[in-house]
Amino acid sequence: MSTELEQFARFVDPESLKVFWVTVMFVAATASLLLLSGFTGNNLAVVNAISAAERSVTGATTRERLHFSAAQAMAAGELFSAAEIWEDILLDHPRDALALRFAHDMYVYLGQSQSIRDSIARVLPQWSASDDAYGYILGQYAFGLEEAGELAKAEDVGRRAIDINPEDGWAVHAVAHVLETQCRQEEGIVFLKNSRPSWGKAHALAVHNGWHLALYLIENGRLDEVLAGYDSHIQPKIAGDALLDLVDAASLLWRVELAGGDVGDRWEELTRQWITHVDEHVLAFNDLHLAFCVSRSKDLTHLGRFRASLDRYQKFGVGDNCRTTVEVGRRIIDGVLAFAERDYGKACDLLLPVRYSAIRIGGSHAQRDVLTQTIIVAAERAGRVSLARALLSERFAVRPTATTKSHLDRATNAVTANHRGAA
Repeated sequence: MSTELEQFARFVDPESLKVFWVTVMFVAATASLLLLSGFTGNNLAVVNAISAAERSVTGATTRERLHFSAAQAMAAGELFSAAEIWEDILLDHPRDALALRFAHDMYVYLGQSQSIRDSIARVLPQWSASDDAYGYILGQYAFGLEEAGELAKAEDVGRRAIDINPEDGWAVHAVAHVLETQCRQEEGIVFLKNSRPSWGKAHALAVHNGWHLALYLIENGRLDEVLAGYDSHIQPKIAGDALLDLVDAASLLWRVELAGGDVGDRWEELTRQWITHVDEHVLAFNDLHLAFCVSRSKDLTHLGRFRASLDRYQKFGVGDNCRTTVEVGRRIIDGVLAFAERDYGKACDLLLPVRYSAIRIGGSHAQRDVLTQTIIVAAERAGRVSLARALLSERFAVRPTATTKSHLDRATNAVTANHRGAA
C-alpha cells in the first residue's frame, strides 16, 4: 500500500471516525479513491468508509448521495454503473472535479476509449483558464483525445496543459502516448529525460512516465538503459505496493524479454510482491500482469496458486470484471502462460481470436500493445512464418519503425525460403 493510501486508510479507521465529524462526501470519495487504486470491495478500509457514509447519509444532498451510490456500485463490482452515476452527477454539476476524475479513471479500467475523451468534452465549456484546475482538466482531455486517435489535437492540448503546470504528470503522460504512437522515439526520449525533474515529482505517475521512456528505449534496442532505469527508478518502488507501479514493472520486464533481452533474477522480487494480490481480481488487466510474473518465477507454487484462484473467481465471482475475465481475460492469461511454457502454437491459438476484444480488459492502447507483441513473437517461434509476416506487415503500416522493418524483412525471407523449399 502506498504512503498516500495508508493515510486514507487511517482516516477510515473506525476509531478515527468516532473522533472526527465526517461528511458523506469525504468518506464516499475516500472509498472511491481506494477502489480505483486497486482495493477490493471487501477491504477493511473500504468497508469502513462505506459504513461511515451510511451512518452520515441523513441530510446529504442529492450529489453527495450519488457519490455514495457510485462508491457502493464499485465496491459491488458494478463498474459500468459507477461510471454512469458519476456521469449523472456531471450533468448537473459539470465542475465536480472528483466525479470527472473518477469517471475518467473508470473508463480507462473499462477500455472505453471514446468515453475517456467524451466525458471531458461534455464539461470542458464549463471550465476556463482562470480555474485553478483547468490545466489538469486539459491533461485529462489530452489523454482522451490520444486514446480516441486524435493525435495532433491531443499533443496540442497536452502541451498547453504542461505549459500551465510542468509537474502535471498526467499531461506529460498524454504527450508521451502521442509520441509513442507516432513512432517519434528519439523525440520522446529527449522529452521525457528533459522533463523528468518535473514529472518525477508526480507520486502516482513517476514510475509510469518512466515506463513510457522505457518503451522508446526498447524500440531503439537500448535494453541496457531500460534495465538500468528499472533498477534505479522502478525496483525501489516495488515494496510500496502501488498496483500501477507493479503493472509497469511486469510489463517492462516482459517486453525486454520479447525484445531478446535478459532480465536476470528481477522477476523474483516482483513476483513476491504481486502474489500478495493473487486473490483480489480487481481487473483482468491486473491479473494479466500478475500472470507475466508467476509464469517467470522459479517458485512454481505461485503459478499453481494463481490458476486455482482464477478458477475459483470464474466459478464464484460476480460483477463486471468477472464477466470480462470469463469472456476475454482468462483466454488472454492462458495464452500468456502458454507462451511462457514455450507452447508458442497454443499461445497463438488462444490469443489471436481475442486480439480485438482485448480492449475490454482495460488499460491504454500502449499498454495492451504488449499482447500484439507477444503474438508476433509467438508466431515467429512457432514457425508460423506466414502469420508472423502478416502481423508484422499490419504493424509496420501503423508503426513504421526500423525495428519492425527488420522483423518484417526477416519474416518475409522466411516465407520465401519456405516457398522455395516446397517447390
